[in-house]
Amino acid sequence: MNNNKSVPAVIGLALACLTACSGTVSPVSGGDGRPQVEADYSIYASAEEVTTASDIAITAAVLSIETRECDDGGESSSGPTVDPTESDAVDTNPDPSASSSPAPTSTPSGIAGNSAGGAQCMPMVFLKVRVSGMMKRGFGVNDGDEIIVGNIDTDAVSMEGTTPIAVGKQYALYLTQLTASDHPGITSVPTFWIPVGGNQGIFTLGKGTVQPASANIVGLTAADAEKALRSPGTTTGRHKFATTVSGLKKAAAVAAAKKAAAARKKK
Repeated sequence: MNNNKSVPAVIGLALACLTACSGTVSPVSGGDGRPQVEADYSIYASAEEVTTASDIAITAAVLSIETRECDDGGESSSGPTVDPTESDAVDTNPDPSASSSPAPTSTPSGIAGNSAGGAQCMPMVFLKVRVSGMMKRGFGVNDGDEIIVGNIDTDAVSMEGTTPIAVGKQYALYLTQLTASDHPGITSVPTFWIPVGGNQGIFTLGKGTVQPASANIVGLTAADAEKALRSPGTTTGRHKFATTVSGLKKAAAVAAAKKAAAARKKK
C-alpha cells in the first residue's frame, strides 16, 4: 500500500542518484548549525512494502565507519551532440583565414571542474556491516558477508527522514544496491547499498523487539497497515508499531508470495 505521498523539498542539490529520491541542500542552517536538508521519498506503510521495494533485506551488526565522502553529483552531462553528417552542420562557405582549432575558453560558472564555483555536495557516511540473517535474498549476499551501507551523514547535515546508523548496533535493513555507474559523485566506494525510502528501510533491533525508524511504518503487511491507518490516532503519531525478526520474515514471505502470483498471471 504505497500512497505515493512525498515530503516537501526546497531549492538546492538533487539527490536522486544516491538516495533514490529527489532532494535539496538548503543554505539555511538549523539551530545546531548544520545545513537543513529535505527530500522527496516514496512513502511505505509496512514491512511488506519495503521488502518489495528492496533488492535485499537483512539483519546486520554495524562494525565500523569505512569512509566519509561529500557527493558532488559527479560529472555534469554534456550538451547535445551535433551529427556532423547532417546538412545544416556543414559550413558551405568557410572562412579560409579561420583556424581549424577554436581558441580555448574558460569553463562557464557552475559547470563541474570550475573550482571557483564552489558547488554544493551531499555529505555521506559509508559503514561496514556484517550480515547476520536474511529476510530477502539476492545479489549473491549471504549470512556472514560484510557489505558497505551508505547513508546521509547526519553529523554534517540535518535531514528529516534520515536516521543515523550507529556503529555497534544491530538493525534490520531493507537495501538497494548502487554500483559505480549509479553514483559518479562518489569515488571512495565503488559499490554500496542504501536503505529504501530513507529511514523507512531501517529497523532497530532490541531485546526481542524490532522498532521501525520511521513513523510511516505502521504494520507488517500492506493489509495490516491499511487497518492501522484507519484506526484513530495512527496519523497523529499516537500509534506505535513494534514487531520481531520473525514478524519481518513473515512479511517478507507475503511479499514473495504476491510477487510469485503476479509472475504466474503474466505467463
